[in-house]
Amino acid sequence: MNGRRISIKSLFYYILRKAWLILLMAVCFGALLAGYKYYKDSKDKQNADKENNGSTLTEAERSDVENAALQYRYALELETYLENSPLLKLNSKSEEQTIVEYRILLELPQGEISYGTVENTYIQLLRAYVNDGLFIGDLVGKRLEYDEHAYMKELVWCNNSGSGQFTLGVVQYEKYPDLAPDVREIVEAYMKELMAKEPRLKIDAMKEGSVSIYDSSTDNTQKNSYSNMVTYRRAYMNAYTGFSSAQQSYFRYLTGYLSDTKQKTKEPGFSKRYAAIGIVGGAFVGIGLCFLLLYLSMKHMTVSDYSENLGLRNMGVLFENGKTKKNGKTAHPVREWFTKKELKDWLFDTNEESIAYAAVRIGAYCDNHKIDRLAVISSDGTGTVQKAVAKLQKELRKQEVDLIPTENVVRDSNALTDLIETKACILVEKLKGGNRQKAAELLQFCQENDVEVIGAMGVAERTV
Repeated sequence: MNGRRISIKSLFYYILRKAWLILLMAVCFGALLAGYKYYKDSKDKQNADKENNGSTLTEAERSDVENAALQYRYALELETYLENSPLLKLNSKSEEQTIVEYRILLELPQGEISYGTVENTYIQLLRAYVNDGLFIGDLVGKRLEYDEHAYMKELVWCNNSGSGQFTLGVVQYEKYPDLAPDVREIVEAYMKELMAKEPRLKIDAMKEGSVSIYDSSTDNTQKNSYSNMVTYRRAYMNAYTGFSSAQQSYFRYLTGYLSDTKQKTKEPGFSKRYAAIGIVGGAFVGIGLCFLLLYLSMKHMTVSDYSENLGLRNMGVLFENGKTKKNGKTAHPVREWFTKKELKDWLFDTNEESIAYAAVRIGAYCDNHKIDRLAVISSDGTGTVQKAVAKLQKELRKQEVDLIPTENVVRDSNALTDLIETKACILVEKLKGGNRQKAAELLQFCQENDVEVIGAMGVAERTV
């Protein structure tokens, strides 16, 4: 019976009957996850409280520390710039540069050559391509690999010389020995793209060479950068030495754990979000447990099990009396509703009506097949099944069929002997408590000993 088939309807009602398990898992997981979040927030807050967040300082003290922290960050940024920028490593008084002078010509429709403002439009494109660093993408993408792309454009420049002329210059920086020819190659490739789009456009190199230029702007940039770095460093160091211990702790907190924004420690409390996630997750776990219990348990049968898993026709459902009232209220309203929904095709107003209906079906079958004696087999020999069989036995006498209650055939060898002699039987099982594996073994025994099993009947509790 490892390949048991279960209908969607039966599975649905089984899960509904196990709703208490799903609810229990949902509540437990929701409480656990919300508790874990509360515990985590409490620990985070405790850790954060160990670092002085400035709450004990006055507004003025806090402002002094935050200003010093800003100066600290500015100093770090300048140090990073000084370490990586080629511009800050150049000899600002005399630096060797490779230059190439170009002339741009645009042929007019009449064949004349203009040196006017039209050419300047293309010069502006070339200047933007070089001075804004657009050439770097083409330079790196083709065959070169540089580590400091952001600083490379500081070594390359393009100036408009007037009258349709412009100059491309590249500083001979020792870290990039091939930079000048590489930049010229890439820029001239860009020029060719412009000339391909405008056939009348011509760009020719007129002069090239190396020159030493005194670059006052570079000199000033270097001086100001170093001066600012020293100023910021002195400012925050002098401020730190004059701070109180609480201010120093707050300064370390700002500079050691924050970059640009202040981290906020969340106050511990009940998290609806985590509780909801836990409830949903717990519900899925509960449903999974229902599937697991259904497949592992042999103590659950459904009406569809008779035909789908045991290969027997269904002869009806017998109902035992359940507790109907307790202190004036229905004893099991939820279970009653599910039972009615699942067994709606077999419900009767009274147990007697269900037994009479089953007796008529069994009697008709026995009359058609010339059967006057039937044995009862069951994997559950408890009083519940025996009481139901006794009532059915009384009704079958009216149909001239003798029903022989075989008590506990699983364990009683004498009962099996009676079963073989009877030659025909009916399976009667509790829907809640029947053992499918034992029932299958009984059916195999009947098949091996030529005992006809005319069908199966279920016994269910009906709390009405």
